Amino acid sequence: MAKQKPETKLCKHCKTEIPYDAKVCPNCRKRVKGGVAKWIIIAIVVLVLLVAIGSSGSDEGGDNSVTKVGTVGDASSSASSESGDGENADGSEASTSEGDAGAESQGDAEAQSEATAEVQTEYRVGDILMDGDVKIVYMSSGVYTEDNEYLQPEEGYQYIYLQFAFENQSDTDDASVSFYSFDCYADGYSMEMYYGGDEDLSATLSAGRATSGYIYFTVPEDAQEIEVEYTTNYFTEEKITFLYEGEQDSGYVLEGTAEATADAFAVGDIIEAGGLTITYLSCETDTSYSDYYQPESGYHYVICTFEFENTGDSDEYVSFYDFDCYADGLNCNQAYFRDDALSATISSGHKAQGTVTFQVPDDASVVEVEYLTNYWTSNRVVFSCNE
Repeated sequence: MAKQKPETKLCKHCKTEIPYDAKVCPNCRKRVKGGVAKWIIIAIVVLVLLVAIGSSGSDEGGDNSVTKVGTVGDASSSASSESGDGENADGSEASTSEGDAGAESQGDAEAQSEATAEVQTEYRVGDILMDGDVKIVYMSSGVYTEDNEYLQPEEGYQYIYLQFAFENQSDTDDASVSFYSFDCYADGYSMEMYYGGDEDLSATLSAGRATSGYIYFTVPEDAQEIEVEYTTNYFTEEKITFLYEGEQDSGYVLEGTAEATADAFAVGDIIEAGGLTITYLSCETDTSYSDYYQPESGYHYVICTFEFENTGDSDEYVSFYDFDCYADGLNCNQAYFRDDALSATISSGHKAQGTVTFQVPDDASVVEVEYLTNYWTSNRVVFSCNE
């Protein structure tokens, strides 16, 4: 008699009962299923992220280019980070007439003084920074309350969070953001990161895209000084420090832009990308989830189905990890609960079909999915998600 497959199992992280085939625990949101192939994929992705992160914040000379450009609520902050040399904040050309010479001289002196004052490595809630082409806003901080009774901190400890917004203002290059770039120290001692919170801060941002999210740490309740270091360049080990000062909220809101990509592909389109032929089969609201995988309030799942055909001479590997989703230009979290998620090694002349699923806001105007065709050149194909 064949052994009957069990219906449930215990999550190895939070010890709650979950469906036997679950790949991600619906309670603690940690992965509970995966083989060697998964770790190979993750290792490759992390390596690429490290290379990208290590180079994204440095200029040609290799110096740390992180500078403070203002604070939330300061009208000049957005102008400092968005307007270019020789332009006013509204985009018009700056005046260079003789009548403006005195004003320019005074402005240069003020700018020099301001630049000197802003050469710093410690930042507080509300500070706005530029790391190369990436705008960083330290949005808020505070104590994080975990609802799951099985995931409470040890006695004498608490969870804290720091919230950030990252915006890639480059015209061409990708920018990678990862919670692995952050380390926490309480009174000089290294603290553990907590992975149970929502909206973790990890994303690959193509040009013009943005994201916001949180990082969490476990710290002593009586800690006097808490610092969170962010590594801006892994190769030179350059870091900046964000100070945790309890409950703080800058009021900053990351605004999206409802502007569709001009050359985005629609359902039914067939695209040639290197040695692959990609067919965009469908895009629809996903209602196949169970009670264990409900989307957050104000969100729904979008599922896109693709077919890949290897028309080249060598093997091709495709994975849902190569896809990113943006709603009005803001990064969306990928969902991993579907069994038909796209992941395959395709030999020459063969095909693979699968899905990618993302959680998107109900009120989003423009939803697009990007497929990274080449890690080294950041080439991408953009698909429109008109459900």
